[in-house]
Amino acid sequence: MERRRLKNILLILINVILIFLIVFLYVTKPKFNVLLNGEDVKRYYEIGVYEEFNPTVSAKYLNKDISNEVIKIGDYDNTKLGEYKIVYQLSKNIYKMNKTIFIKVVDRVAPVISLTGANEVQACSLESYVEEGYKAEDNFDGDITNMVEVKRENDTIYYIVSDSSNNVTTEERKVISTDKEAPKIEVNKDKRLYIKLNDTYTEYSARVSDNCDKNIDLITSGSVDTSKTGHYIINYSASDSTGNKSTAIRDVFVYDPASLVDSGVEGKGVIYLTFDDGPSAYTPKILDILSKYGIKATFFVTNSGKDDYIKREYKEGHTVALHTASHSYKKVYSSVDAYFSDLNSVSNRVFNLTGVRSMIIRFPGGSSNTVSKNYKKGIMTTLTDEVLKRGYHYFDWNISVEDAGSCGKKKSDSDKKSCMYNYFVKGLSKNRSNVVLMHDVKYYTADKLEDMIKYAIENGYSFDKITMETKQVHHKVNN
Repeated sequence: MERRRLKNILLILINVILIFLIVFLYVTKPKFNVLLNGEDVKRYYEIGVYEEFNPTVSAKYLNKDISNEVIKIGDYDNTKLGEYKIVYQLSKNIYKMNKTIFIKVVDRVAPVISLTGANEVQACSLESYVEEGYKAEDNFDGDITNMVEVKRENDTIYYIVSDSSNNVTTEERKVISTDKEAPKIEVNKDKRLYIKLNDTYTEYSARVSDNCDKNIDLITSGSVDTSKTGHYIINYSASDSTGNKSTAIRDVFVYDPASLVDSGVEGKGVIYLTFDDGPSAYTPKILDILSKYGIKATFFVTNSGKDDYIKREYKEGHTVALHTASHSYKKVYSSVDAYFSDLNSVSNRVFNLTGVRSMIIRFPGGSSNTVSKNYKKGIMTTLTDEVLKRGYHYFDWNISVEDAGSCGKKKSDSDKKSCMYNYFVKGLSKNRSNVVLMHDVKYYTADKLEDMIKYAIENGYSFDKITMETKQVHHKVNN
């Protein structure tokens, strides 16, 4: 009996100890949590590319913070797609606790398609619209423009692209069919043609194109009668399928070369083209243009340039006049004797080449020059009187195209030429003779000469060369 009693007491004691031990273990068990936004992290967790996974890890033992004793085993890379395993482990006394999390890094962001130009455009048709461009970029794959699929349906262009995670984006561009652009007419050859009386006129027609229609009919009207001088107009017109119309014209001037030559002594309304400082490499081009229109001019030559150019000037009926042998102001205007020595030198050259002793001259810088003051005071007053006494006729000018002055200082060739042309046009008058100062040593003068001649023809001027019968044009002497 006693033995049984002891056995029961022992059993009770063991149960008490077990209960105490269980309570002790429960009370002393560490509290270990992995939380995200205050909630337990799921065992399987999915995040987007470049998203951060930052859980809060907390551990307490007997109300003491032991979070720093938690060991993190494994990690993830949010720049690479895939599945990763992370274990948070806590060991304390007899306790060993694990929190295992599987993280899957995925790409849920669709690509972005950017269109060059507007999302709504106008064109002749969907097929004729010329793609302005597009670009596709993905947050993970980067530039995937080369993967864009373009489809044209009805009145819309669809741009479709998928990234490596099959995220799909579609962009649209609306094409509104319209045609507000008229055909373009390009006149072949020159828009202004100059035909000599009784020559043959050739119709060069025109080219027509349209932004929408491939085949456009060109209508040509007007005619040219080369047996009569005058201004003729050839008209060109074209219409596209939507009624847009364009027109263009060609001006044709039939002129009589004989009417361009004036033999009157007074020369009202006559243009005397004069060229200084040559001959030069540009003189032949000038002679070609003058020959084309049957115009005679006057060349005030120097001792420079090729002899053949002076011979050609004389042979083709132009006046070969005298300018200066050296064109050195210091040398020419140092004395009366120095001036005539220089003049005789260029005079002899012309005589030897042409067999004619020219008596038509132009002073270097003109009779009104003031540069001569630097070398001899009053010399121009003396020389202008003396040359007349010796039988010379000297010519200044009443129009300068400034090819050796302000126009020649312009930066671009087009500015030089338009500047010269404007001086020429503004200076002309039909109430007097027009002695035009030009220089055949300037390439841009040779280039623009024909346009100036054309203007004179269109406006009824005639041309002539200076002779001993031509009324002299003098400036006011300033020295």
